[in-house]
Amino acid sequence: MASCPECKASIGEGETRCHVCGAQIDAASKRWVLLGTIEDKISADFAQETLRSYDIPVVVISRSGFYGNIGLPLPEFFASHPGTFEISVRADDVEEAVDLLDMTLGDRWQRKDND
Repeated sequence: MASCPECKASIGEGETRCHVCGAQIDAASKRWVLLGTIEDKISADFAQETLRSYDIPVVVISRSGFYGNIGLPLPEFFASHPGTFEISVRADDVEEAVDLLDMTLGDRWQRKDND
């Protein structure tokens, strides 16, 4: 579900104006972008909490074999590399999110090349 860029109220699918503050909602504010990957769960959790603390909605998808709230490690038996976590944010928040992740994680995250 999208949120208003002005007041952060939840916005339903197809709505073009916020029902709380009346702000115009464009399609770009509802589009999500894959920013990049993080190789360990602790850094992924830190990135998620950091972005949320700045009111940036974030989605972290595990590609590493961690499942559930306790992070049960189930490593991929066929992969020779460590697992990764994918970090996605709304298109409107990409620039701020990249700056925050660069500042807080440095080289512990890899930005996806979004050409």
